Amino acid sequence: MRIPVAFWALVLMAGFAELGYVTLNISAMPVYLRDTIGLGESTVTAVGSMFLLTEAIFRAPMGMLSDRLGRRRLMLVGPSLTVFTALATVLVHHPVWFLLLRALDGIGAAMLWPAAYAAIGDTVPPERRSWAMSFLNMTYMSGIALGPLAGGLANDLTGAKTASFYLVAGLFAIAVLIIWRFYPRDHHEAHAHANPEKGEFSLRAFFGAVRLVPGHLLLAFVVFFGTGLVMLLVKLYAMDEFQISETVFGLGLVFPALLIGALSVPIGHWSDRIGHIPSVRLGLAGGALVMWAIVLPAKPHPLLVLLAAGLGALSFVLALAAWMAELSEVYPERRGIVLGAAGTAQGIGSILGALLGGVLYEHVSLTLGDWHIPSHRVPFIGCALMLTLGVLLSFLVLKPHRKVAHT
Repeated sequence: MRIPVAFWALVLMAGFAELGYVTLNISAMPVYLRDTIGLGESTVTAVGSMFLLTEAIFRAPMGMLSDRLGRRRLMLVGPSLTVFTALATVLVHHPVWFLLLRALDGIGAAMLWPAAYAAIGDTVPPERRSWAMSFLNMTYMSGIALGPLAGGLANDLTGAKTASFYLVAGLFAIAVLIIWRFYPRDHHEAHAHANPEKGEFSLRAFFGAVRLVPGHLLLAFVVFFGTGLVMLLVKLYAMDEFQISETVFGLGLVFPALLIGALSVPIGHWSDRIGHIPSVRLGLAGGALVMWAIVLPAKPHPLLVLLAAGLGALSFVLALAAWMAELSEVYPERRGIVLGAAGTAQGIGSILGALLGGVLYEHVSLTLGDWHIPSHRVPFIGCALMLTLGVLLSFLVLKPHRKVAHT
């Protein structure tokens, strides 16, 4: 069956957009805010958390809006916002402006991604959708692989920390052009009869899901709180711990991330064979062991950290794929609200973890007997502790499913 041009336009657009978001949030912003503007790590992570907060808040409303206004409109407006914010970032200096610009980025991402995933469903027949979605997962991993390298090269080759923001603006401009040129115009009548209640997410529905799966939501919060502690600080940690350049940091991520992207589909098949609950536990345990391997040595070798990062990412891919499958099966008749509530718990955990991680990185060092832990390593110890707690919770929370009676 011939796949429409619109699908390949979506895949290409998603590649440029994800590369742009990773370059902006993981590569460009932390280094620029700390080393050029002179802000502390707690403020740096507060700025990054604003992106996470607004994206989490607006994802559901923007997803519903794409049903009403059409996918193409939101996929044009969302990236266009970041073209503007990336260029505006180099013109401002007060932290409030950085917070506002990253809030706009979060709204733009909330416009883009639900519309893009829904557009995949619009353009690809049901029997090919799992295959199609795997392409978006591959673009996601490619963005993680190449974003730090792209931003680091832009800055190091020009000698200016602002260069990566111009690169980000260019990447999102290309994403806009791809959708404008190759994705068909929205047909309003296709969405006009959509059920306005479908996919609605309210506080009442959320608390209903809390009563259904409190343990699952606690597990989601704990794990994503742990990863949130470090996700905005990885590049700063590498530069502070090993005194490496931005380009070297980016080069170190390319091969592991591309390999993980290539292995994502086989890992998913393997998870189906061994079971979702064992896969979640194994993935979390692998992630916890990797974090302890990084933080316990007094001076970890860079190659050990690189290897551990690759193994940790593989563990994350295994756990995340199985976790989403587990959530979709725990209450099949309430699948939508359970997934929505878990997404909220994960988002809250990531935001709070990122905020605390910045404070720990900047202000808190520890001394345990003869073991002195500098402040830039403390958030990573927190991450190891949270992932270990997640492993223990997984044995208490995740149980074989009841057989659901069909009437």
